[in-house]
Amino acid sequence: MTNIVLQAKDNIEVYHAYGNAHHIIVQGRMLHKREFEKVNDNDSWFTNVWRRAKQIESDEISDANIFATIQNKEFHVKGDDEGYFEFNITLDNALKTGYTDIDLTIENNAFIHHDLATIIGNKKLLGIISDFDDTIIVSDVTEKIKLATNTLFKNYKQRKIVPNMLERFKKILSQNPKDFPSTLFILSGSPQQLFIPVEAFLKYYNFPKHTLILKKAHGNNKDPLTDQFVYKTRKIERLIKLYPNIQWVMFGDNGEKDAEVYRKIKEKYPKKVKMYYIRDVKSGKIKEYNKL
Repeated sequence: MTNIVLQAKDNIEVYHAYGNAHHIIVQGRMLHKREFEKVNDNDSWFTNVWRRAKQIESDEISDANIFATIQNKEFHVKGDDEGYFEFNITLDNALKTGYTDIDLTIENNAFIHHDLATIIGNKKLLGIISDFDDTIIVSDVTEKIKLATNTLFKNYKQRKIVPNMLERFKKILSQNPKDFPSTLFILSGSPQQLFIPVEAFLKYYNFPKHTLILKKAHGNNKDPLTDQFVYKTRKIERLIKLYPNIQWVMFGDNGEKDAEVYRKIKEKYPKKVKMYYIRDVKSGKIKEYNKL
């Protein structure tokens, strides 16, 4: 496990940046600089609750212009009143498969935020779409008291990983060429305000490179807040259309709507989904589904 300390080094948080040879999606938020305290595995519940409250509380930079530079071309969008922004960039010149540099700047702010976008081309690959809560991390979503205890009273070093899931992911990804970018996409119903602790957990347990997609619960163009079926279906279909040559393996659990979503996606796109796995939250057993 990796010991990490996360700090907000500038005024921009990038939640994810990914795309194909001609299209890139970049989503994030503009915030006044925040420092994130070091997390310890012996922190008290009070320390964890206080830290979580400070993580959720934000001091956004509202209604600001933000610029993205890719391949020496500049693109511009305006953030909303809570600082959220999203670029949907179409490029004439094809990007190479790999990780592409992106520079982000806020208008009248000299600081440049450097980031990388995951670019996946047209080669036939295996990809993973996975839920987070109770699929990767033990959250006990079906038992509200346990869920609150896990989410509020524990930090990422005190949370438990779902057994063998990391090994499953690595085995699937190893079937792709070694020099290709990661095709692991983690799709969670958690809000984007929890980006820091979710990402910290994944890094702490040495998960492979990945794209983390969280729910936009505030600002303009919000994702569906309570309808997990609609939310996840839309996001998965977006990935299928963006990467037509990837065959997907999907992981979820029976705590919410993963089984229903994956069944529908498998029926609608039978050639795009190789199989999906559903973990039983209570027993921990994982069942494979690869037939309609």
